Amino acid sequence: MIQSRKSMLDRLIEINKLGAVVFWRPDELVMLLGYLPCWGLSFLVVTLNGTPVLYVPEAEPQDILPKDIVVETYPWGILDCADPWQVLFEKIRQQLIKDAVQHKAVSFIRHIGGTAPCRMCGEQPPLPASLICCLEKIGNGGYADITQQLLKLYDYKTKEDIAGLKIAHRVAAKAVEKFYECVRPGIGEKEVAAEVEAAVQQTTGTTGVEFARAWAMIQSGQNTCDAGRYNRTSGKEIKQGELVLMEIGICVNGYWADITRTISSGNPTCLHEKLFDTVATAQEKAIAVMRPGVLMAEVDLAARQHIAAAGWAHLYNHALGHQVGFRYHDPGPVLSPHSMAVLEEGMVLTIEPGIYGKEVGGGVRIEDNVLVTANGIELLSAYGKYTR
Repeated sequence: MIQSRKSMLDRLIEINKLGAVVFWRPDELVMLLGYLPCWGLSFLVVTLNGTPVLYVPEAEPQDILPKDIVVETYPWGILDCADPWQVLFEKIRQQLIKDAVQHKAVSFIRHIGGTAPCRMCGEQPPLPASLICCLEKIGNGGYADITQQLLKLYDYKTKEDIAGLKIAHRVAAKAVEKFYECVRPGIGEKEVAAEVEAAVQQTTGTTGVEFARAWAMIQSGQNTCDAGRYNRTSGKEIKQGELVLMEIGICVNGYWADITRTISSGNPTCLHEKLFDTVATAQEKAIAVMRPGVLMAEVDLAARQHIAAAGWAHLYNHALGHQVGFRYHDPGPVLSPHSMAVLEEGMVLTIEPGIYGKEVGGGVRIEDNVLVTANGIELLSAYGKYTR
């Protein structure tokens, strides 16, 4: 278990007088163990003064299990067990009894949704409808809600997390390179998306990459006018001299990068260049003020004021950014005009100003991922951004 994260969790358990905390979301398991489950049915139980135990279904691949934690299996995925969930819950009860915390409260984040996908990400994991109710009654001490304190764990990336994020951004660089390489008149948005996603998939098995997936959304021409509201790939063919925007979420070993790039499919017009330069400078101004203790609203304002000065404030219709790393969109405060939160060391945030509208013939967004360090920032996505 990641020791610095374990220390944070131990303090939460002690301060709140808990017996145990339970985790099962894939992003939680990545955060605590560096482990991205296959089925999304693994449960980590951390008790007061006890040894953490990871419960996994028997169908979970053995080669992906973390090496530095006690692992127990339960009979999910086999034919001769009438109710595997009751077996799991009883195992957890016995752990609480063994660690003498069965009379203390148990905590976890109650909602099932709002999570990153597992490796088998074609559908939601088949968790039982009674999961929350059963976990609330797993011990004799009932349930204690420390949701906000548990969500706060997402704000801080450890050195192990940063190493994982740098691998994810190394893969993201290949996606950006392939995007620039593919965009040309005559190719379809869907073909560009397919090429980019294939480039990410092909990194699987290379140094440090055991799992890699990408969701590339390509918009061109008039489709980019809506890129501030939503992103999606269509069957449209890219025409000469159009703006082409790629929004991409990339998951590598459970760590996420969230990147946007915009390019012209030919010689950019003077208006395209002005749009691009305005957005790029707005992003630079926002990053320049980032450091621990700075209000998130102040970072947003730095970008928003520059776009307003160029006369396009009405065409910038979203917040500047959000936290990222364990999910495509991590929980926690965002960079917005009304945010009263401050930047903290260990946060990773997107910085993604944009301008979109029919009156300017399309949309431009540039999105990078920035780590807040003790003394300033580190740009994790330091790779190309240009119109053409």
